[in-house]
Formats: sequence, structure tokens, C-alpha cells
Amino acid sequence: MPMIAQIPGRRMTMLASTALVLLTFLTGTLWSQVRTPDAGVTTVGLIPVPNWTATGTVSFDLSTFNPLTRVLYYADRNNHGATAIDTKTNTFVGVVAPPGCTGTSCPSGALVIPDLQKLVLTSRGTTLWIYDLRVPGAEPLTVSPVPNGIDELDYDPIHQRIYIGNTVAPFFLTGIDLVGPAAGTVVASIPLAGSPEQPRFNPVDGLIYLTIPSVGLLVIDPNAGPSNTFAVADCGPQGNDIDPVTNTILVACVTPTMRGAQVMRLTDGMVLKFWPNTSGIDVLGFNPNNRRWYTGSGSNVNDGGNCPSINTGAAFPVLGVYAATPLGSTENPVLVGAECSGRGARVAGVDPIGNNIYVAVAQYPADPSSATTGQAGILVFNDSTATQPSPARTQAALGSNGIATFTFQGHTVNVFARLQGLTDGSSRLVVTTTVGNEVIDCNGSGSQAQCAGTLIGDPLIGGTVLLGNNGRILSKGTIVATPPLLVTGLSFDSTSTRIGSAYTATISGSNLTNQTFFDVRFRAPGSVADNVASNWQTGLSASHSVPAGLPTGAWTITGVRAHQDASDHTGSFVPLSTTITVSSQ
Repeated sequence: MPMIAQIPGRRMTMLASTALVLLTFLTGTLWSQVRTPDAGVTTVGLIPVPNWTATGTVSFDLSTFNPLTRVLYYADRNNHGATAIDTKTNTFVGVVAPPGCTGTSCPSGALVIPDLQKLVLTSRGTTLWIYDLRVPGAEPLTVSPVPNGIDELDYDPIHQRIYIGNTVAPFFLTGIDLVGPAAGTVVASIPLAGSPEQPRFNPVDGLIYLTIPSVGLLVIDPNAGPSNTFAVADCGPQGNDIDPVTNTILVACVTPTMRGAQVMRLTDGMVLKFWPNTSGIDVLGFNPNNRRWYTGSGSNVNDGGNCPSINTGAAFPVLGVYAATPLGSTENPVLVGAECSGRGARVAGVDPIGNNIYVAVAQYPADPSSATTGQAGILVFNDSTATQPSPARTQAALGSNGIATFTFQGHTVNVFARLQGLTDGSSRLVVTTTVGNEVIDCNGSGSQAQCAGTLIGDPLIGGTVLLGNNGRILSKGTIVATPPLLVTGLSFDSTSTRIGSAYTATISGSNLTNQTFFDVRFRAPGSVADNVASNWQTGLSASHSVPAGLPTGAWTITGVRAHQDASDHTGSFVPLSTTITVSSQ
């Protein structure tokens, strides 16, 4: 199994460079060179990939990450499949090779569907494949024909549907259901005015944002079709990704007058900032864990003063790093800087758990004098920037439909919501977390449902929870940190009691009220097994009767769990030991 190749040093420094004054305008750019700061990320090494050599042709496209397994997939045209990288060990795992994927641009698009554990690959022709990652080795579902040039895609978790653009006229945004009676079939075909680039599902509003270089940024309602267009065709928008906390999008600009990256506000399409420092971007990714964007700037024409050019002198390939606005700030996002990458480094993929960035390259390091030196493979960077602390408890109020509560337990985040005001049918919560958009399914009937499950990441403070019901967004709420329900002790008014009498239990702690529900974990007389009594007590102090037939002896409380909703038993028990002895007289 190919291991990562260690690369000494953090970056290469040019012996000479020139920094000129750059004047920028929203409508155009006067081009010259502008110095770019060091991004401060660490170059970890290079993962070799079979059939990739610096002396040959290396062809690849989109990447996608599975947060459940921590495997990153690259659309690898040399091997005609999805090359899998284990991001825990930074090693090559293998290739998922679809049948009939033989064209020079196959595969093109790649997307993991985390909640369904599916992998979708597009052919750049008229076929796509859907793999079930829960069944290794199983043949994929083949969907064909689809519009010619099928390419980039994203997942709508409200409808459990993928949306895919195609690059051969006529152009469409094609919707394919992944579950239900229409699974594996085209259920939507939205005509487009130009060749599309990257569609993105926005977890803030449930809409699809699609860049079309000749048009701008198209806004699409999955239930009603196109609803708005932000006319930024002067940018020639291509790659993009969304920060769900500020509801902003970083967009790659590729026109001769605007080469670089710009950030836009999605509520009204306003361009907040433009940077020419890391141009030549094809695909960029956002890490919700540290709230930074990373750009594959393989065709960067700006000599930032720190990185070598490729052999033609026409590009200075870098990894661009941009930071989203901190929660509560009124400032704009900022350019962090750039890190030297390699020739052809146009696609940036992200592992938000390890905070690693993966960039496929045909040559590393870039060599101004030769195109055949160095190594080809997947370059790995690490960003050690501080991430969001894990909150003990967070909530999102979903209007009149209920409250979603998230409690931290060990390395797991438990989710619970009891909902009302629904229409009969399927419901789910879409939660923005530090690893992306996660889904919690709900069970119920009629107007009520209960949602319970666990998250891979942490709820993203300032992010959004969407309540989807029958394919529509019923309500949404902002994720906020709330005081945890802390139990510090439990005491009885007496160390002993008898059958037919009563005793009083008092619970102490923080953020507990007379409306707090308490479960207890206990051991019966003579037993070493723990049992649980749900909703054993409501409020800080209560009287408990001792019924006839209760076994006599020492009863020991070994843990207490506090919760706000009577049906929520997802949290962890606070361990303690308190004993009361029951006698017959």
C-alpha cells in the first residue's frame, strides 16, 4: 500500500520576485503582480497513486469526502475510477472502477452521500453510477441515459436527491432521486442558459446555488425551479462553496479581467470582497470545522513572491486559504495566504475531521526548468488553526414545531427533537456540523414525530437546523450554545425507609429547574446489574412512595441523567453512589 512521501521543509522560496501595485475594482482588474502572505499551513507530504508519473499525463477531476469512514475519493481518469485515500493514515486504498468508464474524461464528478452511504460518479458522457458503500464489492446502479456531458453535482438532503449539471448543449440541471419509488431515475430537468459549473445545496435556506460562467450565480428552489440570478458574469464564476454561519459563498473568478476569488452574500448577491492573489481556481472546498476555504489554484498567474512557476513560466501553482468572518463579526472574510503546491493543482479536497487538505498534482515541486522532475500524486497539507470547541449542549428552536437538542457524550453528539405541527409523511432534520450537512431521520405519524440519533461532527455554532417534512422546509432554527444540565449530587432525607412509607430525594446541580426531568440508574438489593428508571423524578426535590412488594435491602443510585423533554433519554448519566435501605417495618 503506497505510503505518504515525506517532504522536507514547508515551502520553496523563489530567488527573485517582483511585487507591483494591483488596483482592483468589482467591475474589472488592472493586472500586475501582488505579494501574497504565507498561509501558515504545513506541507505533510505526497501520496503516490498508481499510474501517476511526472513524466506522463496525469488527469483527474472532483474529489469528495466520506466523514463516516474518513476516506477521500478523487475522480481519477488515469485509473478510470475513484481513487480512495484513507485520510487517517494518508495512504492509497484502491480504485472504485465503474463498468464502461473508459473515456478520457471518465470519471468526472464524484460525490459521497453521507446519510445514505452512497458514492455517485459521473462519466462526462451520458451515464452515471451509484455505489452502495455499505456493501463493498457490490455492482453499482447504472443510470443512463442522462444529458450528455454529465459532470459536477451536489446532494439535496431534504429531498434525498442529487442535482447534476452537464457540459454539452442543451444544458440542464438534472435531479435524480436516491430513495423512494423513483430512486435511480430522473425526476427533474431544469433548462439552463449556459454550461454549468458547481451546484451547491445551501443548508441555510434549502436552495441550490449554481455557477454558470456566462450567466452568473443561479438560485434554484427544488420545489419551484429557478428563483433568482445574481449577475456576476464578469467574474465567469466556476468553483464555489458556502459558509453556512455567515451565509456567504466563495466563488472562483476566471475571466481575463477578474482572475481570482470573490466572496458574495447569498441573501442579496452582493460581492463583499475580491482577491487576485490565488487565481486559476477550478475546484475549491470549505472546512466547516475551522471555517476556512481552500482553493486549487493550479493555473495561478499571480507571482506572490514565494512559490516557483511551472516550466512554461505561465503559472505559479498554490493552495489558496481564505477565512470566513467570525461569528458575530461585521467584518468581511479575509485572505489568509497561499502555500506552494504543484503543477496541475486545480482541485482542493478537505478532510474536516483531521483538518487536512488534499490537492492532486502532476508534478511536485513545480520546476521552472522542467515538466518531468519531481513526483506526481496527491499532495497533503494540514491546517492547525484552532477549531470550534465542542459544546456540552446546544439547541435550535424550530418555531412552533419544537426544539432540537444536542448533547455531548464522550466522543458522540446525541440529537433529540419532539416535533408537532407536521403533515403526515417523512420528516428529517438537516444539521450543519463541523463535518458538513448531517441528517437525522424522524419517526412518527400524523402531526407529530420524534427525531433521535447521533452526529459525526459537532453542531456548528451559528449554523442552521432545517426541518424537512414531505419534501418541504417546514421551519429552521439557528444553533446556539445553551447551558448544560449539570447534576452534581443526589441525597435522601433518610438513609432508610420501610414498605408503605415515603422518602424525599433531592438533586443538586446547575441549570436545573422544577421542570427538569431526571432518569436514574440503580442497582436493586443483592444485584450487580444496573437498571434504569426513566423520568423517575421531575424537579429538584420530590417524594417517592415505597410500594408493597418492593424487595427489601439496600438500593443504590449509581447515576443521574437530566433532560428537558420527557421523551429525551439520549444523554449520559452522571456517575454517583447514593444508597437507601428498605425494610419491611
